[in-house]
Amino acid sequence: MLSLTVKLPHEPFAISIAVCNCVILAHIYDLANTNQVSIHETFSDIRQSILDLPSTVQYTCFSLWFENSKLNDFLELSSVERIYDGATLELREEPYTDREARAHVLKVRDIIGLVSTKNSLITGLSSGVSALNSVEKDGQATEGPHPMTGFDLSSPPILTSIVPHADKASTQCVKSLGLSHWNPPPPDLHLRGHLLYLYVLTLEGGVHHITADISGFYTSNSTNQKFDPTPRTGSGKAYHAHSLLVLLQKLSPMFGDQLKATQVALGERDPMTVFAPTNALLAFPWLSHPAPPPQPDISKSQEQFLLGGSDNLDTIRDWNEDLQSTREMPKESIQDRILRERLLNKLYFDFTEAAAKGAILIARDEIPALNPTETTDARIYLYNGIFFSYGADGIGTFANEGGDAAARYAVGKDLAGVRLVNGLDVDGICPLCTVIIDYCGRRIVAQSPVPGIFRQREDGSNQIVYGGVDSHDVVANDPAFGKIFTRIAEQLHVKPHLVWDKEGAPHELALSVETKGLEGTDGRKYILDLYRITPLDVEFLAKNGKIYPHKMPVLRPEAVEDWWKDKVKTWVTQESDRLKSEGKEGRIVFKSVTEPDTPAVATADEVVDGTPAEPAEEKSNDEKLQTEDIVISGLKFGINLDVFAGQLPATEKDKVEYAEDEVAVRELSGHVTTSLIPMLLADLRTGALSIPLDSSQLTKTLHKRGINMRYLGALVSAIDDQKDLGRLDVFKISLVQEIMLRSLKHVANSLLVRLPVAIVPYAAAHIFNCVLGTKLNAAPSVTIDPVLIKLYGGASPDFGFVGMTPAAIQKRVQEEAEKRFAYALADDWVSQVRHVQLFRELSIVLGFQWRSKAYVFEKVETEEIVAVPEPKPNTGKNGRRSRKAVHQTSPAVPVSPVAKTTFVAEDLLNVNPVIKGSAMKSRLSEEALEAGRVSIMQGQKDVGIELLLESLSLHEQVYGVIHPEVARAYSQLSMIYSGLEDKPAAADFAHKAVVIAERTIGLDSSETILMYLNLALCEHANGHPRLALAYVRRAFGLWRVVCGPGHPDEVTTMNNTAVMLQSLQEYHDSRQWFESSLTLCESIFGAASVNAATLYFQLAQALVLTQDSAGAVKRMRDAYKVFNDKLGPDDKATKEAEVWLEQLTTSAVHHARQAKDMQAKKARKLAATGVVGGAKPVGGQQAKTTDTRSIEELVKFIGN
Repeated sequence: MLSLTVKLPHEPFAISIAVCNCVILAHIYDLANTNQVSIHETFSDIRQSILDLPSTVQYTCFSLWFENSKLNDFLELSSVERIYDGATLELREEPYTDREARAHVLKVRDIIGLVSTKNSLITGLSSGVSALNSVEKDGQATEGPHPMTGFDLSSPPILTSIVPHADKASTQCVKSLGLSHWNPPPPDLHLRGHLLYLYVLTLEGGVHHITADISGFYTSNSTNQKFDPTPRTGSGKAYHAHSLLVLLQKLSPMFGDQLKATQVALGERDPMTVFAPTNALLAFPWLSHPAPPPQPDISKSQEQFLLGGSDNLDTIRDWNEDLQSTREMPKESIQDRILRERLLNKLYFDFTEAAAKGAILIARDEIPALNPTETTDARIYLYNGIFFSYGADGIGTFANEGGDAAARYAVGKDLAGVRLVNGLDVDGICPLCTVIIDYCGRRIVAQSPVPGIFRQREDGSNQIVYGGVDSHDVVANDPAFGKIFTRIAEQLHVKPHLVWDKEGAPHELALSVETKGLEGTDGRKYILDLYRITPLDVEFLAKNGKIYPHKMPVLRPEAVEDWWKDKVKTWVTQESDRLKSEGKEGRIVFKSVTEPDTPAVATADEVVDGTPAEPAEEKSNDEKLQTEDIVISGLKFGINLDVFAGQLPATEKDKVEYAEDEVAVRELSGHVTTSLIPMLLADLRTGALSIPLDSSQLTKTLHKRGINMRYLGALVSAIDDQKDLGRLDVFKISLVQEIMLRSLKHVANSLLVRLPVAIVPYAAAHIFNCVLGTKLNAAPSVTIDPVLIKLYGGASPDFGFVGMTPAAIQKRVQEEAEKRFAYALADDWVSQVRHVQLFRELSIVLGFQWRSKAYVFEKVETEEIVAVPEPKPNTGKNGRRSRKAVHQTSPAVPVSPVAKTTFVAEDLLNVNPVIKGSAMKSRLSEEALEAGRVSIMQGQKDVGIELLLESLSLHEQVYGVIHPEVARAYSQLSMIYSGLEDKPAAADFAHKAVVIAERTIGLDSSETILMYLNLALCEHANGHPRLALAYVRRAFGLWRVVCGPGHPDEVTTMNNTAVMLQSLQEYHDSRQWFESSLTLCESIFGAASVNAATLYFQLAQALVLTQDSAGAVKRMRDAYKVFNDKLGPDDKATKEAEVWLEQLTTSAVHHARQAKDMQAKKARKLAATGVVGGAKPVGGQQAKTTDTRSIEELVKFIGN
């Protein structure tokens, strides 16, 4: 442990630093702020800590010194041997440069609360908001009704509750701060150190002109009419400071007061809700509040100058050079890998951000094309160092494969191939930065240009030196590329194979003929066109090829991997059995064909499961006699990517080999329907795999299992062939809804793709009305602003959507479903639509942001909905909740009762780009997380926890704190710590996971919902049931929006809710939640299922707490009967139910005897007072007769 001090020139004058083996903790003497930096990182990380800490934000232009020597920011802390325990570093303010001055002004703007417009083009409205703080306020009350009071899962979802209302805007520290109109400094003053001229209007109303020079900032004598940059003095005192923040505090007392108030307010908020992401875009909700009225701030329009300078050179980068030089960084040590992965992820994010901005400008026709004489689809663009093109068949490359549909599919698969190759991280090959942006129906591809791609070689030869050239007329196979491509092929289980050029000459390739190797002018080897790195799905084409939109469907890499493992496992088993019959022992050795000198040994299970093998040791002579190696390589059972792709073998030998390859590819293609789909359905039926909540989760589930989305129709057919669907019935509904969604997305894109962006809101409203609003208005019409029609009339825009009726659009959706998914939607398929869920999913895939309001989908709602405030918990007397309130229908939200259509163009507030990137994940952080899990499973708790925390640190170092992967890491750690019974840590991790997920994944994403439920369980375990119920209410509210009622996982969540209510002694409400859970469970699994029996058992216990002995006995008897029938009399659950049944029956007999005795006493008392025969009591009510049944008869009655 080292104790260091950093001296500062101003308050707080010092920072204490503790350097240990793992982290650096920076602590300000006057504020308890901490920051963590790895000891193996550089001094720039200490610098960043100083920039981030609240008490040192004034410093931006400085250097660190030690023993009068200036420290290089890029030196590692561990490399400075002279630093000793108790040493002191010194922070010295440095002269400003033009770039440093602009950066300082930008930071001051951010600190004082002036809004940045840097990413407003791509982040959308209400981006990065979190609802967790408002949810927690509902759960922090210690008295009054509990948070679940008045909640009903069967009520319509409340759309206005998704996005929280923005916090009240804080008062700005200044009225205006920006660049003065006297900029730029004249050459003579620039020579004397002048950098910028600023203008500030303080809260007191004072106007100040400020000069930024190399020494800092000072007030000048300039006015709006007169230029005089000399220092101004007031009361004999000159105002000058190295930091603009300090100068403004001197100029305006109100500035200092407001700045302190702002910092205090920020300090009270969860830091995770304030931190800005460094490597991730903030998520935008599909429903949003309109943007608040803009505040006057002239510097908003000057921000681009502050970012890039007068010539904008600061923001222009050579993306390809940055990427390739970063990929070539060393990765031998852990610190090398951390630095490399961090820089790569930052680079990919910066490229994605720039690409999205450029794509939007291209879609809006604001960037000129390099080839303006070509058709729109064939045009290419170069903007901000990025190469753009359309994902359409503009030049006829895919004319024989399906035209635009094939081209759109190919660019998507090319991106997936780039992402896969990035993950393999093979040395010597250079994939390109690639991003796909879908915007207003257009698919735009952004890539980093290959050096020299726009110029011919000096010798006139083609730059493509590997793969097919000129539609395969020429095939190149440079041996230098072949060796590198083989490394990739081995990991993808692709065999080297022959292809033939136009002249019939054979050439051996490692990958598909479509995949190209290109030698750049920088000498690097680039890999392009990765859309065919897996074989064609020939079995699917054989069944559906005549109607499918294109001829290029390929299998997923997960399907190839699963098939290969099955083949290897079968072969290894056969070889092992053969060796055993010969009296030998088989030893499996994995040997790479590209690195034959580094074999590895493993068991069959290790090879099949994909776990790393250990290096093989040299065997002794005795061992050689007893064992025999079973050698496996990645090319064992390799597949030929070019079969069924038009190749014509020349010789008989080649024809035979190709025929064998075709058999293997057909087997692989059939593996999807014969193995992968049945295994998926089996896991879903048994509950080993959860039913997906929404489209995103469904897509991830199918892709992870190696099933393409075109198999949605086949999945529905496979479910129809099943008996006793159970959970699969819910899954079938999700599949059909997904078919509707994807078919409608293709129809919407086809209608939007040719429209000017200004017309998109009208088209969007009409399309949504024709599908989601027909119950309100069966014949919706659209009226476009005549000014827009006149403006775009000369450009012949495709306004065909105006005349399309709901029947026409619905028919097109049916046709798309039949073509793409081989599924026939019913003629009235619109009546099966879940309106809210389809509304949400379609808006997300199209990037639409609609106004947050209650949308009316049916006429009956217009008549019945009453304008009332947001639902409040129902209460009884003295603030107590009503016993029946838990299942009362939630009140509706205010809507307009005169709406003619569900959607209008003004409801569409924004269209955001839907971005698909190719950034690689951090392998190092994933390895540490998995190692931690394994260590804990093996009983090494301390080592496991250390590895888990190291994994979290790696996630944050590589991705930054605010990132989806960090949210997932926190969530996983929370569940692991829950298993370790470290409840406070589990809740803390779960809390952070929810905040980050809301800001980066989405307010109502399925992942966020599950994280909310996990947080609820953690807080309940910590003894905070009210807070837990507040989280549950939020999760259930989102659940209704995302997937609607009836999901199997609701059974468990409703059951957990009932248990939480029991801990609050809300027994009646708890009973109702148990009953609702049981009703849903019986509808899905059946009344005679073990799932239902478990709930019978729990409901019986709940009924005991509500003094319902008869009901408790009945439910426990039901549980015992099912357990006994399904699990047998010796099962633990059966025996426990039997014990409970005996105890409840005894208790019921006791209560029945007491009731009989009380009735007898009452009868004797009445007889003694003279009430006999037909006499009637006061009020004319007939007196109750005494039950004369025996105790045995009562028990029998209770049991029935």
